Amino acid sequence: MKKAVSHRCVDPGQRIREKHKMRCISAFFLAVGMALLLFVCAGVWQGKNYLLAGILMLLFLFGVVVLNFEKRKPRAREIALLSTMTGLSVAANELCSHTIPLHAGTAMVVISGIALGPETGFFVGALARFVCNFFSGQGPWTPWQMFSWGLMGYLAGLCFNTIRVRGRLEEETLAGRFSLKKNTSFRLLAGPLAVIAGGEILGYLLYVWTGVQGETFWGWRVYVFGFLGLAFGIVLQRKKLPVDPVTTSVFVFLITVLVYGGIMNFAAMLMTAQSGGEVSVEALKALYVTGLPYDLMHGAGAALCMFFAGDVILQKLQRIQIKFGIGF
Repeated sequence: MKKAVSHRCVDPGQRIREKHKMRCISAFFLAVGMALLLFVCAGVWQGKNYLLAGILMLLFLFGVVVLNFEKRKPRAREIALLSTMTGLSVAANELCSHTIPLHAGTAMVVISGIALGPETGFFVGALARFVCNFFSGQGPWTPWQMFSWGLMGYLAGLCFNTIRVRGRLEEETLAGRFSLKKNTSFRLLAGPLAVIAGGEILGYLLYVWTGVQGETFWGWRVYVFGFLGLAFGIVLQRKKLPVDPVTTSVFVFLITVLVYGGIMNFAAMLMTAQSGGEVSVEALKALYVTGLPYDLMHGAGAALCMFFAGDVILQKLQRIQIKFGIGF
Protein backbone atom coordinates (compact mmCIF):
# COMPACT_ATOMS: atom_id res chain seq x y z
CA MET A 1 0.00 0.00 0.00
CA LYS A 2 1.43 3.34 -1.05
CA LYS A 3 1.97 5.72 1.82
CA ALA A 4 1.06 9.38 1.54
CA VAL A 5 4.04 11.69 1.78
CA SER A 6 3.60 14.64 4.11
CA HIS A 7 4.40 18.07 2.73
CA ARG A 8 6.69 18.49 5.74
CA CYS A 9 8.92 15.64 4.44
CA VAL A 10 9.72 17.51 1.26
CA ASP A 11 13.30 18.69 0.73
CA PRO A 12 13.75 21.92 2.78
CA GLY A 13 15.48 23.67 -0.10
CA GLN A 14 12.60 22.93 -2.45
CA ARG A 15 10.06 24.06 0.14
CA ILE A 16 11.87 27.38 0.69
CA ARG A 17 12.13 27.98 -3.07
CA GLU A 18 8.40 27.35 -3.47
CA LYS A 19 7.64 29.67 -0.57
CA HIS A 20 9.84 32.39 -2.08
CA LYS A 21 8.16 32.00 -5.48
CA MET A 22 4.65 32.14 -4.05
CA ARG A 23 5.40 35.23 -1.97
CA CYS A 24 6.90 37.05 -4.94
CA ILE A 25 3.84 36.25 -7.06
CA SER A 26 1.47 37.28 -4.25
CA ALA A 27 3.29 40.58 -3.67
CA PHE A 28 3.17 41.36 -7.41
CA PHE A 29 -0.56 40.69 -7.71
CA LEU A 30 -1.26 42.65 -4.52
CA ALA A 31 0.63 45.71 -5.81
CA VAL A 32 -0.97 45.63 -9.27
CA GLY A 33 -4.46 44.89 -7.94
CA MET A 34 -4.36 47.67 -5.35
CA ALA A 35 -3.16 50.22 -7.90
CA LEU A 36 -5.92 49.28 -10.36
CA LEU A 37 -8.70 49.32 -7.75
CA LEU A 38 -7.60 52.69 -6.35
CA PHE A 39 -7.50 54.14 -9.86
CA VAL A 40 -10.96 52.81 -10.70
CA CYS A 41 -12.41 54.06 -7.41
CA ALA A 42 -11.03 57.59 -7.69
CA GLY A 43 -10.66 58.10 -11.42
CA VAL A 44 -13.58 56.16 -12.91
CA TRP A 45 -16.21 55.98 -10.17
CA GLN A 46 -15.28 59.38 -8.67
CA GLY A 47 -15.89 58.04 -5.17
CA LYS A 48 -19.52 57.09 -5.87
CA ASN A 49 -19.00 53.42 -5.01
CA TYR A 50 -16.38 53.79 -2.29
CA LEU A 51 -17.96 51.11 -0.08
CA LEU A 52 -18.05 48.62 -2.97
CA ALA A 53 -14.47 49.53 -3.86
CA GLY A 54 -13.31 48.93 -0.29
CA ILE A 55 -15.06 45.55 -0.17
CA LEU A 56 -13.65 44.52 -3.57
CA MET A 57 -10.14 45.48 -2.52
CA LEU A 58 -10.48 43.56 0.72
CA LEU A 59 -11.86 40.48 -1.05
CA PHE A 60 -9.07 40.63 -3.61
CA LEU A 61 -6.43 40.79 -0.89
CA PHE A 62 -8.08 37.98 1.06
CA GLY A 63 -8.19 35.85 -2.10
CA VAL A 64 -4.49 36.28 -2.89
CA VAL A 65 -3.35 35.76 0.70
CA VAL A 66 -5.68 32.81 1.36
CA LEU A 67 -4.34 30.93 -1.66
CA ASN A 68 -0.79 31.34 -0.39
CA PHE A 69 -1.80 30.53 3.19
CA GLU A 70 -3.71 27.37 2.30
CA LYS A 71 -0.96 26.10 0.02
CA ARG A 72 1.28 25.40 3.00
CA LYS A 73 -1.51 23.51 4.79
CA PRO A 74 -1.48 25.16 8.24
CA ARG A 75 -2.16 22.96 11.25
CA ALA A 76 -4.78 23.54 13.92
CA ARG A 77 -2.20 24.88 16.37
CA GLU A 78 -1.21 27.58 13.86
CA ILE A 79 -4.85 28.61 13.42
CA ALA A 80 -5.21 28.72 17.21
CA LEU A 81 -2.18 31.02 17.49
CA LEU A 82 -3.57 33.24 14.73
CA SER A 83 -6.86 33.53 16.61
CA THR A 84 -5.06 34.28 19.86
CA MET A 85 -3.03 37.09 18.30
CA THR A 86 -6.20 38.51 16.76
CA GLY A 87 -7.90 38.56 20.16
CA LEU A 88 -4.86 40.12 21.83
CA SER A 89 -4.71 42.83 19.14
CA VAL A 90 -8.37 43.68 19.74
CA ALA A 91 -7.92 43.71 23.52
CA ALA A 92 -4.81 45.91 23.30
CA ASN A 93 -6.53 48.35 20.95
CA GLU A 94 -9.64 48.68 23.10
CA LEU A 95 -7.63 49.02 26.31
CA CYS A 96 -5.62 51.92 24.89
CA SER A 97 -8.64 53.58 23.28
CA HIS A 98 -10.35 53.84 26.70
CA THR A 99 -7.31 54.59 28.86
CA ILE A 100 -4.09 56.04 27.42
CA PRO A 101 -3.77 57.54 23.92
CA LEU A 102 -1.42 54.86 22.60
CA HIS A 103 -1.99 52.39 19.78
CA ALA A 104 -1.01 48.98 21.09
CA GLY A 105 -3.35 47.24 18.64
CA THR A 106 -1.35 48.57 15.70
CA ALA A 107 1.87 47.36 17.33
CA MET A 108 0.36 43.91 17.92
CA VAL A 109 -0.52 43.58 14.23
CA VAL A 110 3.07 44.35 13.24
CA ILE A 111 4.35 41.92 15.89
CA SER A 112 2.15 39.20 14.39
CA GLY A 113 3.62 39.80 10.95
CA ILE A 114 7.19 39.76 12.27
CA ALA A 115 6.75 36.59 14.31
CA LEU A 116 4.32 34.56 12.20
CA GLY A 117 4.91 35.66 8.62
CA PRO A 118 3.14 37.92 6.10
CA GLU A 119 0.02 35.80 5.54
CA THR A 120 -0.72 35.41 9.24
CA GLY A 121 0.09 39.09 9.79
CA PHE A 122 -2.48 40.04 7.17
CA PHE A 123 -5.21 37.88 8.70
CA VAL A 124 -4.52 39.16 12.22
CA GLY A 125 -4.66 42.78 11.05
CA ALA A 126 -7.81 42.48 8.95
CA LEU A 127 -9.78 40.36 11.42
CA ALA A 128 -8.68 42.40 14.46
CA ARG A 129 -9.82 45.66 12.85
CA PHE A 130 -13.17 44.10 11.94
CA VAL A 131 -13.75 43.00 15.56
CA CYS A 132 -12.51 46.34 16.96
CA ASN A 133 -15.16 48.19 14.99
CA PHE A 134 -17.90 46.30 16.82
CA PHE A 135 -16.82 48.41 19.79
CA SER A 136 -15.86 51.66 18.06
CA GLY A 137 -18.49 51.55 15.33
CA GLN A 138 -18.93 49.80 11.98
CA GLY A 139 -19.32 51.86 8.83
CA PRO A 140 -18.11 52.33 5.26
CA TRP A 141 -14.63 52.93 6.66
CA THR A 142 -14.40 49.37 8.03
CA PRO A 143 -13.16 47.66 4.81
CA TRP A 144 -10.53 50.35 4.35
CA GLN A 145 -9.32 50.00 7.95
CA MET A 146 -9.23 46.21 7.60
CA PHE A 147 -7.28 46.61 4.39
CA SER A 148 -4.81 49.03 6.02
CA TRP A 149 -4.13 46.94 9.14
CA GLY A 150 -3.92 43.76 7.07
CA LEU A 151 -1.44 45.34 4.68
CA MET A 152 0.69 46.52 7.62
CA GLY A 153 0.88 42.99 8.99
CA TYR A 154 1.68 41.64 5.53
CA LEU A 155 4.49 44.14 4.92
CA ALA A 156 5.95 43.48 8.38
CA GLY A 157 6.13 39.79 7.53
CA LEU A 158 7.80 40.50 4.20
CA CYS A 159 10.38 42.93 5.61
CA PHE A 160 11.46 40.81 8.57
CA ASN A 161 11.25 37.42 6.86
CA THR A 162 13.29 37.75 3.68
CA ILE A 163 13.98 34.33 2.13
CA ARG A 164 17.49 33.88 0.80
CA VAL A 165 17.41 31.59 -2.22
CA ARG A 166 20.81 32.33 -3.72
CA GLY A 167 23.72 30.97 -1.80
CA ARG A 168 22.91 29.13 1.42
CA LEU A 169 19.23 28.44 1.91
CA GLU A 170 17.97 29.62 5.26
CA GLU A 171 15.10 28.24 7.30
CA GLU A 172 12.97 30.98 8.79
CA THR A 173 12.84 30.96 12.56
CA LEU A 174 12.20 33.77 14.97
CA ALA A 175 15.16 32.57 17.04
CA GLY A 176 17.43 33.07 14.05
CA ARG A 177 16.27 36.64 13.63
CA PHE A 178 16.72 37.35 17.33
CA SER A 179 20.34 36.20 17.01
CA LEU A 180 20.99 39.03 14.57
CA LYS A 181 21.04 41.40 17.52
CA LYS A 182 24.35 40.00 18.72
CA ASN A 183 26.24 40.66 15.52
CA THR A 184 24.47 43.60 13.94
CA SER A 185 23.51 47.08 14.94
CA PHE A 186 21.67 50.06 13.61
CA ARG A 187 23.64 49.81 10.36
CA LEU A 188 21.24 47.23 8.92
CA LEU A 189 18.44 49.73 9.37
CA ALA A 190 20.52 52.59 8.00
CA GLY A 191 20.06 51.48 4.37
CA PRO A 192 16.23 51.60 4.27
CA LEU A 193 16.20 54.78 6.39
CA ALA A 194 18.64 56.45 4.01
CA VAL A 195 16.42 55.53 1.05
CA ILE A 196 13.34 56.93 2.79
CA ALA A 197 15.21 60.11 3.74
CA GLY A 198 16.42 60.39 0.15
CA GLY A 199 12.85 60.12 -1.09
CA GLU A 200 11.72 62.89 1.25
CA ILE A 201 14.63 65.11 0.21
CA LEU A 202 13.79 64.53 -3.44
CA GLY A 203 10.19 65.46 -2.71
CA TYR A 204 11.28 68.64 -0.96
CA LEU A 205 13.55 69.63 -3.85
CA LEU A 206 10.73 69.09 -6.33
CA TYR A 207 8.49 71.15 -4.07
CA VAL A 208 11.03 74.01 -4.06
CA TRP A 209 11.42 73.91 -7.83
CA THR A 210 7.82 73.30 -8.91
CA GLY A 211 5.69 74.05 -5.83
CA VAL A 212 2.62 76.23 -6.15
CA GLN A 213 2.58 79.44 -4.14
CA GLY A 214 0.72 78.98 -0.87
CA GLU A 215 1.13 75.19 -0.92
CA THR A 216 3.01 73.49 1.92
CA PHE A 217 5.46 70.60 1.71
CA TRP A 218 3.87 68.91 4.74
CA GLY A 219 1.11 67.16 2.87
CA TRP A 220 0.80 64.60 0.12
CA ARG A 221 4.52 64.78 -0.73
CA VAL A 222 5.45 63.41 2.71
CA TYR A 223 3.25 60.36 2.12
CA VAL A 224 4.01 59.76 -1.56
CA PHE A 225 7.79 60.18 -1.48
CA GLY A 226 8.04 58.51 1.92
CA PHE A 227 6.07 55.50 0.68
CA LEU A 228 8.20 55.30 -2.47
CA GLY A 229 11.32 55.41 -0.30
CA LEU A 230 9.89 52.69 1.95
CA ALA A 231 9.10 50.50 -1.08
CA PHE A 232 12.60 50.92 -2.55
CA GLY A 233 14.13 50.31 0.87
CA ILE A 234 12.27 47.01 1.17
CA VAL A 235 13.42 45.95 -2.30
CA LEU A 236 17.05 46.95 -1.72
CA GLN A 237 17.31 45.45 1.77
CA ARG A 238 18.79 42.04 1.07
CA LYS A 239 19.63 41.18 4.66
CA LYS A 240 17.08 40.32 7.29
CA LEU A 241 16.32 43.20 9.59
CA PRO A 242 17.34 42.51 13.20
CA VAL A 243 14.50 42.00 15.65
CA ASP A 244 15.39 44.54 18.31
CA PRO A 245 13.41 47.34 19.98
CA VAL A 246 14.97 50.16 17.95
CA THR A 247 14.50 48.55 14.54
CA THR A 248 10.95 47.36 15.14
CA SER A 249 9.91 50.69 16.69
CA VAL A 250 11.23 52.72 13.78
CA PHE A 251 9.58 50.31 11.36
CA VAL A 252 6.17 50.47 13.02
CA PHE A 253 6.31 54.28 13.09
CA LEU A 254 7.11 54.54 9.38
CA ILE A 255 4.61 51.94 8.24
CA THR A 256 1.83 53.45 10.37
CA VAL A 257 2.34 56.97 9.04
CA LEU A 258 2.96 56.07 5.40
CA VAL A 259 0.71 53.04 4.85
CA TYR A 260 -2.18 53.42 7.29
CA GLY A 261 -2.25 57.21 7.06
CA GLY A 262 -1.82 57.22 3.31
CA ILE A 263 -4.67 54.77 2.70
CA MET A 264 -7.13 56.19 5.22
CA ASN A 265 -6.70 59.79 4.01
CA PHE A 266 -7.43 58.57 0.49
CA ALA A 267 -10.51 56.72 1.79
CA ALA A 268 -11.63 59.88 3.62
CA MET A 269 -11.68 61.77 0.32
CA LEU A 270 -13.90 59.10 -1.24
CA MET A 271 -16.29 59.06 1.72
CA THR A 272 -16.66 62.85 1.82
CA ALA A 273 -17.64 62.74 -1.85
CA GLN A 274 -20.98 61.24 -0.81
CA SER A 275 -21.86 64.43 1.06
CA GLY A 276 -20.87 66.85 -1.67
CA GLY A 277 -17.09 66.66 -1.31
CA GLU A 278 -14.79 66.78 -4.29
CA VAL A 279 -12.73 63.86 -5.60
CA SER A 280 -9.64 65.60 -6.91
CA VAL A 281 -5.94 65.97 -6.37
CA GLU A 282 -6.51 69.26 -4.53
CA ALA A 283 -8.96 67.65 -2.11
CA LEU A 284 -6.53 64.81 -1.47
CA LYS A 285 -3.71 67.27 -0.81
CA ALA A 286 -5.83 69.08 1.78
CA LEU A 287 -6.68 65.82 3.55
CA TYR A 288 -3.04 64.79 3.70
CA VAL A 289 -2.09 68.14 5.23
CA THR A 290 -4.81 67.98 7.89
CA GLY A 291 -4.28 64.27 8.55
CA LEU A 292 -0.51 64.38 9.04
CA PRO A 293 -0.56 65.44 12.75
CA TYR A 294 -2.86 62.54 13.67
CA ASP A 295 -0.83 60.07 11.60
CA LEU A 296 2.37 61.19 13.34
CA MET A 297 0.75 60.75 16.78
CA HIS A 298 -0.65 57.38 15.72
CA GLY A 299 2.79 56.22 14.57
CA ALA A 300 4.50 57.56 17.70
CA GLY A 301 2.00 55.81 19.99
CA ALA A 302 2.42 52.49 18.20
CA ALA A 303 6.23 52.89 18.21
CA LEU A 304 6.25 53.49 21.98
CA CYS A 305 4.23 50.32 22.56
CA MET A 306 6.58 48.38 20.31
CA PHE A 307 9.68 49.75 22.02
CA PHE A 308 8.60 48.86 25.56
CA ALA A 309 6.64 45.65 24.98
CA GLY A 310 7.45 44.32 21.52
CA ASP A 311 10.65 42.47 22.39
CA VAL A 312 9.01 40.67 25.32
CA ILE A 313 6.02 39.53 23.26
CA LEU A 314 8.24 38.38 20.39
CA GLN A 315 10.33 36.29 22.78
CA LYS A 316 7.16 34.64 24.12
CA LEU A 317 6.06 33.88 20.57
CA GLN A 318 9.48 32.39 19.89
CA ARG A 319 9.06 30.01 22.82
CA ILE A 320 5.61 29.00 21.58
CA GLN A 321 6.94 28.32 18.08
CA ILE A 322 9.77 26.15 19.41
CA LYS A 323 7.60 24.26 21.89
CA PHE A 324 4.81 23.41 19.46
CA GLY A 325 6.85 23.24 16.27
CA ILE A 326 5.00 26.07 14.56
CA GLY A 327 6.57 27.40 11.39
CA PHE A 328 5.42 29.61 8.58
